Amino acid sequence: MSVQKLVSAILSSDLKKQVATIIEKAEAPPSYSELKEALPPKLQDYLSRKKIRLYTHQVEVIEKVRAGCNVTLVTPTASGKTLAFTVPVFEQLLLNPDTTALFLYPMKALSYDQLREIKSMEKEAAINLKAAVYDGDTPKAQRKSIREKSRLILSNPHALHHYLSWHRLWSGFFRKLRFVVIDEAHWYRGIFGTNVAFLLRRLRRILEHYRGDPRFIISSATMADPLEHAGLLTGKSFELVSRDGSAQGKKTYIFWDTSARPDRSQHLQTADLTAACVKYGLQTLCFSVSRKMAELTAAWANNLVDGMEIAPYRAGYLPEERRELEKKFKEKRIAGIISTNALELGVNIGGLDAVVLGGYPGTISSFHQRAGRAGRSGQESLVVQVLFDNPLDTYLQTNPHYLFNEPSEQAVISLENRRILKNHIMCAAEELPLTKEDAKWFGEKYENIVSELFKERSIRLIPGGLKARMPSAVKKYCYNGTGSCFQVNLSDIEEESFRLICDGQVLEELSRRQAYCEAHPGAIFLHRAEPYRVDNFDENTKTVFLKPYGKDTYTTPLKETRIKIEQILQTRTVAGYTLHYGKVAVDEEVYGYVLRSFSKTVGKNILTKPLVLQYCTEAVWIDFRKLKGINLDGGLHAMEHLLIGVAPLLAMCDRWDLGGVCTAERELFLYDGFPEGIGISRRLFENYEILSSKALEVILGCSCEEGCPKCIMSPKCGNNNQPLDKNSARAILEKLVSRL
Repeated sequence: MSVQKLVSAILSSDLKKQVATIIEKAEAPPSYSELKEALPPKLQDYLSRKKIRLYTHQVEVIEKVRAGCNVTLVTPTASGKTLAFTVPVFEQLLLNPDTTALFLYPMKALSYDQLREIKSMEKEAAINLKAAVYDGDTPKAQRKSIREKSRLILSNPHALHHYLSWHRLWSGFFRKLRFVVIDEAHWYRGIFGTNVAFLLRRLRRILEHYRGDPRFIISSATMADPLEHAGLLTGKSFELVSRDGSAQGKKTYIFWDTSARPDRSQHLQTADLTAACVKYGLQTLCFSVSRKMAELTAAWANNLVDGMEIAPYRAGYLPEERRELEKKFKEKRIAGIISTNALELGVNIGGLDAVVLGGYPGTISSFHQRAGRAGRSGQESLVVQVLFDNPLDTYLQTNPHYLFNEPSEQAVISLENRRILKNHIMCAAEELPLTKEDAKWFGEKYENIVSELFKERSIRLIPGGLKARMPSAVKKYCYNGTGSCFQVNLSDIEEESFRLICDGQVLEELSRRQAYCEAHPGAIFLHRAEPYRVDNFDENTKTVFLKPYGKDTYTTPLKETRIKIEQILQTRTVAGYTLHYGKVAVDEEVYGYVLRSFSKTVGKNILTKPLVLQYCTEAVWIDFRKLKGINLDGGLHAMEHLLIGVAPLLAMCDRWDLGGVCTAERELFLYDGFPEGIGISRRLFENYEILSSKALEVILGCSCEEGCPKCIMSPKCGNNNQPLDKNSARAILEKLVSRL
């Protein structure tokens, strides 16, 4: 079966009414180039045997590496980025036998996948680098040999974070380290990206101790300001390569309007489309919006196909489970996979024919990254963007070309997050003694944080580091204990996790925020498509006990948010109204939950003891106290939902990364949903006019009368979407936008 047969079948049936737009991208021919000087014979022979000609962007990367530059490569998925950075690193390791390289990937699965390709290249080119993965899954018996003999090590930030305090075991490798390659760099944003930025500064600090200063090569999907992002991530300056020379196969994009069939939920329609692709013989990957929906969608889709398997795939599974799924999918023993963003990265799962996106992923970069998973071998491919009922998807329904004509969003990294910075200074104190000179790695807050850590007795003065008779002697501090890295989670600011247990077996672990919202008392939690009911929530032991649950229902939390202004950092006027950016204290209280069956409410329960999450963060807020003649209660609440919904158009974030609240004082707050903030609110403060214009486009483009999930209703609303007033929200936004 072919892509066009499926498309024709859709257009010749009643399903045609659900096709909002079809966009076809013609195949593009490759653009090749030649190197100024030939590669070493082993590499040149390898490329010749494989019949590989270098694309223009690959040649550009090689030449810049030869010139001694740090390089950031930003081209689409399946454009040959891996070869672009592997060839110049192999060349330099061949020419300089006493050198090493470190390749970092954001996920374990990707490093193992890339190792297979690198080992194949090693073998066929007869280049013995002893490349190996070194992470938590590496057998202990092999670790010493890898550290001492491998010239190319693949790892991930989580593993590196734990190894830096043991850097003396790595001294030989680090002394010879000349290249650090960071692949999938667009993944490093928000909390994870900010943590990795400080981790890389800790790495550079240790490498300086060993008199090393490696070059960095960064590979990324398309994003705005890639040079700025690379600089924030590493603290280095870079040369940019962004002109893509790769060939591209024909790709058909279908934008699917779920609202045209109100009798079937958007998630069931996603399952329908995935099953249809599989039935037409297309190897299909479907992306789901959450872990819960990945499980459910897989179960629904499986019921629609006979003799074929469609499997769920997400974080939380054991490594061997994930690798077995990847292997079976690549070998086509599984016809389809429903995944969270865990498969957005370049794990090689074979030549996909179709990708179904269950809801817009939130950013242009992620959209193209996911869409690019299909047609990697150059074959014709299909991408179905299933449009859900939310403001962002509504905007794209009427503006699909936005995804192809507008530049990608900027990845957000905040080096100002004091809590994250403090964690990494604490870790650095265990790795090497802290001195005043280390301010160059950690910025202007460094000395105050060191004093704070000393008062808390997290660090201590090294005996002899400061002598009374030598007042000019340098103070040196070290960590007051061992294992500081185990106190710092790179993926979350929170250090605590809750274990979910059923019949004595740990199913998975959740952060405190996830546990409060997904596994609160009475919640229905999905694990591997199986529902469980929370039987006991033990706050003291951070343990949630589950029982199997056989009913087809799920829960959503009821929340109340309280906010207090701590400090105003910036103020400006927008259309005559005062806009602030600053620090706030937030209380998020989960006080109950709603029991639902599909989209219908079947019950509501109030918790005996509310769960309260308290933290300080950054916010942007606007004062509407002087606005008269409009229902501000329902209007501001609806506007809050709209602004959060379209915020990903401006910042590379998820709508779930933001919180919002409207106060009795007629102020509308949008705040970063993480302690200390990660820079999203600042971006919105700087672009509030654009944010308001996008929100107005959504509300004007939605045909409903009183409000619906496509415009002002939010699935994350803790007040069960009450009160909301669409007309008032439109009036407020029109007042803002008309005065710009």
